[in-house]
Amino acid sequence: MKKVFAPSIFALLSVACLVCVNFGCSVGEVKPDPEIVTSTKSQESIFTVIEMEDVEYPTVEASIYLPFRVRPNNTVVISGKHAYVTTERHLHVIDVSSLQRPSYLASIEFTDEIGKAVISGNQLVVASPQEFHLVDISQPSHPVLQSTMYLPQRNAIKDFDVRGLHLYVMGANESLYIFSVALGQARLVKVVEMSPRWWLFSPKEVGPGVKQVLLTTSDDTFPGGLSEGILSRRGFLQLRSSLHEKVRASSDFVVQESLRSTPTTCDLLIYDAYRISDIRVSTGVYYYDLGRECLEHLSATEQKALARSKPMVAYAVGAGKMQQIDQDQRCEIIDVDDRLRMGPVTDFQISGDLLYVTNAKGFFSIIRLVKLEVIRKGDRINFVSIVPLQVCRPMSVAVGERYACVLATPEDSQR
Repeated sequence: MKKVFAPSIFALLSVACLVCVNFGCSVGEVKPDPEIVTSTKSQESIFTVIEMEDVEYPTVEASIYLPFRVRPNNTVVISGKHAYVTTERHLHVIDVSSLQRPSYLASIEFTDEIGKAVISGNQLVVASPQEFHLVDISQPSHPVLQSTMYLPQRNAIKDFDVRGLHLYVMGANESLYIFSVALGQARLVKVVEMSPRWWLFSPKEVGPGVKQVLLTTSDDTFPGGLSEGILSRRGFLQLRSSLHEKVRASSDFVVQESLRSTPTTCDLLIYDAYRISDIRVSTGVYYYDLGRECLEHLSATEQKALARSKPMVAYAVGAGKMQQIDQDQRCEIIDVDDRLRMGPVTDFQISGDLLYVTNAKGFFSIIRLVKLEVIRKGDRINFVSIVPLQVCRPMSVAVGERYACVLATPEDSQR
């Protein structure tokens, strides 16, 4: 049975979680203990807000230290001025209307582990390996679990995405299930058998169907279905590819995590296409080495060092509200030289012509994507900025209007 905690109930339970990480323990008149609130032992995960009014100079504004464990498939997503964060068994709502002072609003606990979340209007879809849940977020301070659904024959869920009022769920049986999610209920409308050579999915212009982009049989051949999906501006479902790589897409670009590509130093593959004439199409892929591009950017801007420091304001959850944490303002100075290690890419998102990337060593970068027809005139993809986060491993990044949110696990919890 799922448990929904209003802020008044969470006021007691959050303290209990900070003290004993056990929602079943007895809670009386419990007062927050400052030593517990500031203890790193209670900091299972970190929610960070980054201001991006000027994308060349992003600033870490605030962090919330949460006493909830995160898994690699947990995510943060944004709707308006609210961020929705999944941890191991919880969905959390955080008001980020004030970037310097984010406010923790509410939480829902699930009996099973949950992972990814996506937004569809006033609904949030949250999935576990065996089921998915529809949550009403029309009142962000009071999220309501509307329904829970399974795939036919209880097939396991590998990944899912939402477009409009259609939910696309990839089953472990190599079928793609398409649901209508209107009115808080999921109704199965179509099942698509995935081709043995499937790679990506592009939604059809009319109806709930998809077009499958197939893997090519030659490394030198650009997948034809990929350029069609880009030029039609239908975009692509953000489902992991058949090569298990993360995929992010806008109306102009497709960006894919590079796990098996050549050259091996490539972090991301950036695909683009444009129409030269009615019968001629130009397509291209850019092999993006994030570490190399970052070092070249820092060299060109004559930056000799990066300062990694905690944000000026940080909080922990206690007594149903944000408790400010005393911050050690000493900075860790990171020399900019060939020894700078960003670690592998952990997540990335596209908004407009900007690509936002997090790396395993606690870095957040912004890259400007240039359309293929402009690159042909001599321009290139531009590395815009980099900012170190706390010492952490980012799991998920979400992008809002002039700000970004990052969900991470502290370095200590990785040991």
